[in-house]
Amino acid sequence: MRPFESWLENPAYWSLNRRNVTRSFAMGLFVSFVPLPIHALLATALALLLRLNIPAAVIGTFLTNPLTVVPLFVAAYWLGCSLLARPVESIHFEMSWSWFTTELIPIWKPFLLGCTAMGVLAAAAGYVLLGGIWLLTLVVRYRRNKVIMLSGDLVILV
Repeated sequence: MRPFESWLENPAYWSLNRRNVTRSFAMGLFVSFVPLPIHALLATALALLLRLNIPAAVIGTFLTNPLTVVPLFVAAYWLGCSLLARPVESIHFEMSWSWFTTELIPIWKPFLLGCTAMGVLAAAAGYVLLGGIWLLTLVVRYRRNKVIMLSGDLVILV
């Protein structure tokens, strides 16, 4: 860790302000649709490059996990086929080099287009939802701790 110590000292990587965290989380959601098993590494590298909150970026990548990866990627393929106006072909996945060199050829374009589109949609939705939740908690906290002036006396509502 010592070689990276000077990089990781930057407070932007750990700050908890609404702007930085919502951007980081949205970027992590986008990265979760990259069809490679390197989401956390990619999100960390992008967070370092863009000076975003590292933990929020990595948490955003947890959208794709062993339980959700198949439905999300099937939906991405379906969306890509819909955007390209191509028929959806049945996919018989097999973990072999021959599958990657023969069966992946007809489906890679709609699959990557669908992954990109779903990544953009997830990032936008995550940015808006997390920003809204953050703002709502600030408003609730402000109203709960609001100071009211009643006939010259200072009353604090808690």
